Amino acid sequence: MVDGADEVLDTLLDQEGLEVDPIDRLEADTPLHKAVRFVNGLSKSQWEAGGSLVELLLDAGADPRVRNKAKLKPMELVDPRNTELRGILQKGEFAMMAGNDVVDEDDEEDDDGPTGSASDSE
Repeated sequence: MVDGADEVLDTLLDQEGLEVDPIDRLEADTPLHKAVRFVNGLSKSQWEAGGSLVELLLDAGADPRVRNKAKLKPMELVDPRNTELRGILQKGEFAMMAGNDVVDEDDEEDDDGPTGSASDSE
């Protein structure tokens, strides 16, 4: 992407309460679908830079498993020659599926409130 644009986009995507998977009315595309279409329109020499946009969306929690109106996931829209982008989306899909099966024990410990564990409050 353009110099500095990654940092700006990353900052915007880190905002509390931001919806990273809003669906447009026309095609039922998510921003991830739109990003893949954008990368497909780039020259082959720019694909790597376009892949960073997709990675930022995935890091922000975009779900690569969402299908659009045509029943296509973002990965199914990727130019077949762009194996790097396909790999990024496959890893994102795997991480999303694995993430649903993993219990983050740190989150459970956070339920103790602002004082931490019971032994801290004595």
